Amino acid sequence: MIVENLFETIIYPQIKEYVEQNSIYNPTVTKTMPQESKVFPIVPTKLLPVTNQYNNLSYGEETYTFGIEIDVYAEDKTINNKKVSKRTICNEITDIIVNYFKVNYRVTIKVELDAPNVDSNIHRNNIKITGKLDTKYGLDKLVIYPK
Repeated sequence: MIVENLFETIIYPQIKEYVEQNSIYNPTVTKTMPQESKVFPIVPTKLLPVTNQYNNLSYGEETYTFGIEIDVYAEDKTINNKKVSKRTICNEITDIIVNYFKVNYRVTIKVELDAPNVDSNIHRNNIKITGKLDTKYGLDKLVIYPK
């Protein structure tokens, strides 16, 4: 529950605010992937399964391996009478997300540009964030580092 709590209360709200404020394309950051969407760009974000491991015999120190998967979907958009390609929009939002995690958490980041998508009108980039959460300094001083 430690990683889930951290994701729900800190990471997701911060990434949502950061992306929505820093992108010129007005993306919508969500926790779930809608079945159908007319709003683009859309950025579904989800926490992947978490694994814990005890690091000492007293079971007082645990590390949690976690992952976050973020998809960036966009379609062509017209801004100020100029057409902006879906690839340009996806790449700009992807750069913002990567920058956020590099600056704030320094976790492992894997980016798949031009990820396969079933709809050819919609472009998709996929970002996978992986890291470890360490409790060795106590629950009030959690440490996150690359996996």
